[in-house]
Amino acid sequence: MQKIIIMILPLIIFVNLYQIPFDVNDLNYIRVTCYTWTGNPTASGVYPEEGMCAGRREDMGKTAYLFDRQFNYVGEFEITDTGGASSIQNGTSIDVFRSDISGCYSWVREYGDYLYVYIE
Repeated sequence: MQKIIIMILPLIIFVNLYQIPFDVNDLNYIRVTCYTWTGNPTASGVYPEEGMCAGRREDMGKTAYLFDRQFNYVGEFEITDTGGASSIQNGTSIDVFRSDISGCYSWVREYGDYLYVYIE
């Protein structure tokens, strides 16, 4: 019993220490799609990798913080690409890079098409 408490306690402390660095009212509920390897570099000139996404050109170099419908933290993604879809270019969606097509499908199964997004 002591071992279980000792193992769980650091996790509880970590979760309670993590605080969202912005007001929840600043979140936008937008479409979050996925793309995978094309062999081409991103608009910023680097090759895509996990942890990157495509967003509006004026947001390049910023970070997109993603949360699911229950406001659980999904992750943060550096905006290094612009994408070709008009919804990405006008800021009504972002496109998260996944290393392979199965990663894209698993993303959709786990999170669906829409998430809360904050860009900083």
